[in-house]
Amino acid sequence: MTVVSAATRPIPAAGALVLFLAVAPAQAEELRVCLLEDDLPRAHRTEGTGFDHDLFREAAERLGRDFVPVWRPKAPPYSEIDDTDLPFDELLDGECDLVPSVPGRLALGRLAGAADLSPPYYAAAFEIYMPTAENLDWAGLPAAVANRKVAVRLQSLAHFAAQAAGLDWTSQPSAADVVGAVDDGRAAAALIFGPALASLGKDPVNAFEPPPGLRFNEHAAVRAGDALGDDVARVLEDLRRDGTLARLAARYGIFRIEPFPTVSSPEAIRALGIGGP
Repeated sequence: MTVVSAATRPIPAAGALVLFLAVAPAQAEELRVCLLEDDLPRAHRTEGTGFDHDLFREAAERLGRDFVPVWRPKAPPYSEIDDTDLPFDELLDGECDLVPSVPGRLALGRLAGAADLSPPYYAAAFEIYMPTAENLDWAGLPAAVANRKVAVRLQSLAHFAAQAAGLDWTSQPSAADVVGAVDDGRAAAALIFGPALASLGKDPVNAFEPPPGLRFNEHAAVRAGDALGDDVARVLEDLRRDGTLARLAARYGIFRIEPFPTVSSPEAIRALGIGGP
């Protein structure tokens, strides 16, 4: 008679499943981040790089999650910070868990009650690009460009600000064309969103302090009530404190990492026309 020992006796299928589950490593939870495909310096799909891409990859690692970029096409350039670019529908539909670089609650529009924002993790502003200028403030811009044009993107906040300040402006279809108008002499200066300028490897007027109407603090958005929001706020503060955020900002040319005390509002935008704060 053949004796089958306990060591060689086949394990019932149910027992095998229990054994497999006991020894198989647990699957890490994902952090799905909605990113625009061609949005340097914040993200770029082909290169797999960008400030937000790298920052939230690091955040995911510290949260013990797998970083999963959810790439979305960039919307037509109605405005350099137009909220049509921000993939809130994908966030609310559960396609991703987080949307970075949200320039404040006003950008949420009708969805303001459906999303929570982190504390600001960096700042951005419309900057002056004028290679011949070392020091310039908003009130002094009209004199600095007297009888010359200021390049802006059509229907951007820069366009409205130039109109409000009484500047002679020329509209261009892209950030590269805005900068190009200055470089080839068609315009004396450009008013351009800082991250767009950074993506072109150009520097703004160094000492320019943008008035509140041109300032934005940038936040991460999660679905309202999602406990992930608290975790993200905590890890972003850790990344700021240990210098990781500053290091990545410098790598990608992000000019401003300290949040502004006051930011753009309808009242602040109206004040741009009178040189007020």
